[in-house]
Amino acid sequence: MAELRIDGLDFTRGDFHLQLPPLRVATGEKLAILGENGSGKSTLLQLLTGLLDGKEQIYYDQQLLGKIPIVERARIFALLPQQAQVIFPFSVFEVVLFGRFAQTDGRSPQENDHVQTRLLIDQLDLTHLAERSFNQLSGGEQRRVMLARALNQQAQILFLDEPNASLDVRHSLDIFEFLKQTTQTVISPVHDINLAANFFERFWLLKNGQLLADVSHDELTSELLSETFDVQVSNTAGNFSFSR
Repeated sequence: MAELRIDGLDFTRGDFHLQLPPLRVATGEKLAILGENGSGKSTLLQLLTGLLDGKEQIYYDQQLLGKIPIVERARIFALLPQQAQVIFPFSVFEVVLFGRFAQTDGRSPQENDHVQTRLLIDQLDLTHLAERSFNQLSGGEQRRVMLARALNQQAQILFLDEPNASLDVRHSLDIFEFLKQTTQTVISPVHDINLAANFFERFWLLKNGQLLADVSHDELTSELLSETFDVQVSNTAGNFSFSR
């Protein structure tokens, strides 16, 4: 399993500047990234996966990201972006099966690839939709399909940008429980702070492109969240509440 190391990150686009100190994420960690819209959460994921190129030193098990071939990257990490489109009329099963490309070395999918795909479709409550066209699904259903596709890469690290966006409560809880149990590293911007606090063990708090704090679950306080989001935060019976 891969360890992520950031020896420094400095990225500027227009008026926005994202800068992080040296950081490490150990194998198997569950890390939530919290911050207001525009704080740099999605930009950070794009830098960590090579979709954006800045002045950064990012390593996966001592390999500099820029030196890792594309196919090898797909075995190391998978990315679920905020928005994903499927232009052609593929079925749900076909879209999820596409995630196996990292494991097939260019060959056609084999029976084990189909078995793994069916397993994920079942785990994410998509079996009844397997033959439906992806483009006929609701936004929440499409989100679950794209998550299944990312999981089907069987990558060592999962970068998931708001994985429960558009999902109902039941499926949000199911997915976060699934992520909590996996042995894979999970790095995920999360909008729902209480959901993140229930399922993640480490937190990066971003504010205006800077790392405000890097804390464990027990160190995630109302005071830190108040400073991060510029609102009043209180904690009652383990749940955070927010007010102006």
